[in-house]
Amino acid sequence: MNNLLHLKHQDRIGWIGLGEMGYNMANNLQRYLASLHLKLTVWNRTPAKSQRIHRHGAHVAKSLEELVATSNIIFTSLSNDAAVEEIYAQLIDYAEQVEHSIIFVETSTIYPALATQLSQKILSLPQKHSYLQCPVFGRPPVAKAAKLIWVTSGGDEKVIKKMCLYFTTMSKSIIHLKTPDVAKACSFKLVGNFFVVGSMEVLAEGLTLAEKSGVHQEDVLKFIEAFFPAPSWLEYSRKMVDGHVSGKDSGFSVDLGLKDVGHMRQLAKEKDALLPTADLAYTHLKSVQDKGLGDQDWTSLINPLRTASKLPSMTGAAKVVEHDEGHTVATNSVREE
Repeated sequence: MNNLLHLKHQDRIGWIGLGEMGYNMANNLQRYLASLHLKLTVWNRTPAKSQRIHRHGAHVAKSLEELVATSNIIFTSLSNDAAVEEIYAQLIDYAEQVEHSIIFVETSTIYPALATQLSQKILSLPQKHSYLQCPVFGRPPVAKAAKLIWVTSGGDEKVIKKMCLYFTTMSKSIIHLKTPDVAKACSFKLVGNFFVVGSMEVLAEGLTLAEKSGVHQEDVLKFIEAFFPAPSWLEYSRKMVDGHVSGKDSGFSVDLGLKDVGHMRQLAKEKDALLPTADLAYTHLKSVQDKGLGDQDWTSLINPLRTASKLPSMTGAAKVVEHDEGHTVATNSVREE
């Protein structure tokens, strides 16, 4: 009952950014608020995307100014640094004009220096606003299932504790960095994403070698399932073997992957650290983008490796299943380079 009273009398929550990730997170939060007879206020740069969550009970703000004026908590989920800079330039301007304090929760994958810059600007305002950098780990289907991993930084213990009430409606676990330094969360996210893209690079190389060596890839998948049963390894290896690398639904694009890997490489350069696996992944992703395929799933980084190994590129789903020497073999849709 205390939480309910607190919500009714204090918290008016706004959400900005309704891409695949943002929509799924916001929808889970809206579902929770609706159970308390409350509603989320949303705004999106592309207005049409707001209608889907409006049908689930969310209020659609007519402008960013309206959302800031009526919210004391604002979540943002945006695609890249440029979008974050553009939106926060307006948010900071409006936040300077209101009389109430606002907790800003930025969930995007951005470069650490940008988070520091935004935090400093927001904290300098007289309204005593708060800025939290809280990146999340997980693909859109994971966000839809409310099983994201959240990372928290910024604010103080009281603010973080208050916000966990909402974070838990969208996540399966929360990692508290316990630091006011919001750049740390961005670095943490880049390190985590490095493990992801590094795994993809390893899988792409290993699967290519297996095919060149006559090792049946379905058998390799069985080994991965038994020895490396991490969800990301299972998902990415299956996509590469089945040829789903050109799919765009619920995936992570080459363009966004290059943005993240570029951030990793820049951070490594700043900190005088070597990141050769990221360098390789960047080269392979850039090769895909240079062919005008930046909207493909980033598992398509396997294709430059296949081309260099004189194998045809994957372009679509597995078509048929054949039997060869007692093995089940997926025959993929391929394209000759």
